[in-house]
Amino acid sequence: MRFYDRERELAKLREIASLSRDSSHLVVITGRRRVGKTELIRRFAAEGEEALYFFVSRKKPQILLEEFRDLVAVRYPLLKRATFSGFDDFFRFLFDVMKERPLFVVFDEFQNFLHVDPSVFSTMQDLWDRQKDSIKGAFVCIGSVQTLMRDIFEGRKEPLFGRATARIYLEPLGPDTVGEILSDHRLAAARHLPFFFTLFGGVPKYYFLLDRYRLFGKPREEIVRKLFCEADAPLQNEGRELLIEEFGKNYHLYFSILQVIAGGETQMARIADGAGINVNSISKYLDELTSHYQVIERRVPVTSFDREQKTGRYFLGDPALRFWFRYIYRHRSLLEIGDEKELTGIIGRDLSTLMGTSFEDLVRALLLRRNGDRLLPFRFSRIGGFWSRKGDVEVDIVALDEKEENILIGECKLSGARFTRRDAARLKEKARSIRRRGKGGKEHFALFCADAVSAREKESLGKEGVTVYELKNLLVA
Repeated sequence: MRFYDRERELAKLREIASLSRDSSHLVVITGRRRVGKTELIRRFAAEGEEALYFFVSRKKPQILLEEFRDLVAVRYPLLKRATFSGFDDFFRFLFDVMKERPLFVVFDEFQNFLHVDPSVFSTMQDLWDRQKDSIKGAFVCIGSVQTLMRDIFEGRKEPLFGRATARIYLEPLGPDTVGEILSDHRLAAARHLPFFFTLFGGVPKYYFLLDRYRLFGKPREEIVRKLFCEADAPLQNEGRELLIEEFGKNYHLYFSILQVIAGGETQMARIADGAGINVNSISKYLDELTSHYQVIERRVPVTSFDREQKTGRYFLGDPALRFWFRYIYRHRSLLEIGDEKELTGIIGRDLSTLMGTSFEDLVRALLLRRNGDRLLPFRFSRIGGFWSRKGDVEVDIVALDEKEENILIGECKLSGARFTRRDAARLKEKARSIRRRGKGGKEHFALFCADAVSAREKESLGKEGVTVYELKNLLVA
C-alpha cells in the first residue's frame, strides 16, 4: 500500500533538515501506536535525506550498544572493531561527529531508554547544554508511550525538560484520506467509509493490514472475523497492546471503565455503576484517563463556556479502541473458548448502532475540514453536540459562528430515508432548548446522511427548512 498524506509533517521535517545544516535541533515526534511515525521518517529519508536510524529495544545495555555500533559502522567502517564503554561514550561520539558535519539521528521508541539505561537522559542533557551551539544536525526522538514521552520532555524535574526545539504530534489520517485509500482499492468512499471509519478510524497500520490480507472488498463479516475474532487474529489483542504499558499494574481498572464507555455510557454515575466503582471514586480515574493518559474525552454542550459543569460527558474518541473495548474485550470469554462464530454474530447484530455513533464523529471531522468553503451557509467557530441538563433534549450537530448569531442544528442518520417530515419538526423544536448569546442571525437545519436521498425527499425536507447533506457531498473531491 502506498504512502498517504502527511504533507504538513514532511514539510516540517524538510524545514528542520534545512536549518540543521548549520545549527542543532532536538525534535520530539509522538502519536498513538500504529499511526505511522516510523513510516514518516522512512518516507522523509527516501527523499534523499541522510539519516542514522536506531531502534531502542528493551535489551541489555551492552547488547544494544553493540547493535548501535554495527549500524554506525556501516557509515564509518573504522568502527567495526570499536567498542563503546557505555551510552555516554556513544553519545559523545555522535556529538563529536556532528561538530564536523551535520547528522540527522533518529531514535525510535526513545522512551525505552527508561528500561535500558535511564542515565541516557542526563547524558544527553549535559552534552546538549554544553555543545548545542557547536554541533550541526538534529536528534529526532520518536515515542509511542505518550505518557512517558511527556514525562521525559515536559516533566519540570526531568533532565530534558525544555530542550526540545520542535515537536510533531502525528494525528490519525483524516476521513478524506481514508476515503482516498478506499477509492484506490476500488471501493466507493461514500458507501464504505462509515464502516471502515468505525472499525479503524484513520490509523494507517490497520489499512495496511487490510491490504496485506486482501480484505478490501470482502464482506464485513469476513473482515471482522479475520482481523479480530479468529484464533491469533492480528488485532485480537490490540487494545491490550496499545494501552497496557501506559496504564501499568492498574490496567484492569482502567479497562473496565473503558469497556463501559465504549458500550455507550457517557455520564459519570452510570459509568461508575457499570464498572462497579464507587461513584465518589470514579472522578479520579476519569480525570486520569482524560488529562494524563488522554485516552477519553470529556465533552460539554457546544454552547457551554463552563468546562467544569455537571453536564459533561465522557467519550472514547479513538474508533479502533472503541470497537475493541465494546466487542473484543467485553466478550473475551468467547475468545477463550474459541467461539469466534458467536462473537462475530454479536458484532454483526450490534455494529449498526456503533456505526451510528461513529458517523456523528465522522460528520464533525468532515465539517471541520470543509469549514469556510461554502458548503455550509456560514463559517462556524465552534462545533459539537448539545444535550440539556436533564438529558431530555439531544442534538447531534450544533455549529455556531463567532458572535453566536448564526446557528446550524443538524441530525446524523446512516439512512436518510428514515428521516421524515415529523423528524424535521422535532429537530426544529429542539432548537428552542439551545440558548445562544447572539441576537438576530438565522437558524439553519440540516440532515447529514450516509446514503443517497432522492430528489423528492430532499424537496420535501427543504419545504420544512431542512437541508440534506449526503456523505458524498462532505468528502473533498
